[in-house]
This record gives sequence, structure tokens and C-alpha cells, in this order.
Amino acid sequence: MIGRGSSAGTAAAAESLMFRRMGRGAGMNTAALAMEAVIEHAELQSSISLSSDDLAPRRARAFTRTKLTEWGLDALADRVLLIVSELVTNACRHGRTKSEGVLEEITLTISYQNAVVGIELEDNSRQLPVPRKGPISALDGRGLCLVAAEADAWTSRLNPDGTGKRVLAFLSWPSTPPAV
Repeated sequence: MIGRGSSAGTAAAAESLMFRRMGRGAGMNTAALAMEAVIEHAELQSSISLSSDDLAPRRARAFTRTKLTEWGLDALADRVLLIVSELVTNACRHGRTKSEGVLEEITLTISYQNAVVGIELEDNSRQLPVPRKGPISALDGRGLCLVAAEADAWTSRLNPDGTGKRVLAFLSWPSTPPAV
């Protein structure tokens, strides 16, 4: 799968994959829109509210790992945990609307239905995430490229009530068991 190696071309390949999935400037990803029912009508679903701070990614990963294990979805753990980590980190860095030091919360929801895992991250910012292009030597700026490389589909949308946004990512259960 594109984006799992560590070569210099990985970021570019992941970005290309993301734009194929999202469509340049298309906004709503039709695959993600179709999969949104995983969040809305889940067989299994659990949410956690987290303080938007430096510990949030670690807490989000621990919560997610526990849920995936409880639900017997360990085969997707590496991919799901990477996506959760990137989305939570982005929310903590770019999704804040209050001044530093003022408590702000984000909400992570993990869902499962019809062999699809849904990941939803909600924060208070009305600014939708925008993938960045940067030099290969940059220390940051690749989070959404990683999300696009690992997710089968992802999208973002503003909350209808104007209170922030949701970023959603979806992964299908592997059609064949992982090689041992």
C-alpha cells in the first residue's frame, strides 16, 4: 500500500493518494460521505472527551487500543492508531479557539459497522484542515498525508450549529487475514 514505506517519495505518494480520494478542491469525499453511516448508525461506538493538551494524543491512543481490542479489531490497530494520533495532534495544534492555558476539549469517537471502522474527531475550530506541501526535511506538516495514506476515505465538515468541525476517517476491515 502506498505510504507505508519510509522513502523520500512516500510523502508525495501519500499526497497524491489523498487528492485522488478527496479530489482537488472537491471538499466532501463521496466515499467518506457514503461511509458516514458508520458513525451515524454504528453497531459499536464509543466516545471520549479529552483536554486539548500535550497528553491528548497518548490518551486517545490508549482509549482507541482498548476499544479495538474489546471489539476484536486488532488487525486494524496500527492504521487506526496512526490516524487517531494524527487527528488528535492536529486538533490540539490547530483546532484551539481559546487562549493558551484555558481548558478546551476535543471529542474522539470510534465506531464500527459492516466491516468499517469510523474515526471522528471534533474540535471547536471552524477552520477545516488543509493538507500542506513542504520540504521533505520539514519536521511537521505531513499529518493529513499520513491520514490519507492509511484511511480508505477521509473528509471534514463544519458542524451545522457553528460550534466547530468534525474530521472523519474510515478504514475497511481487511478482506484477507494479515500474513503472519
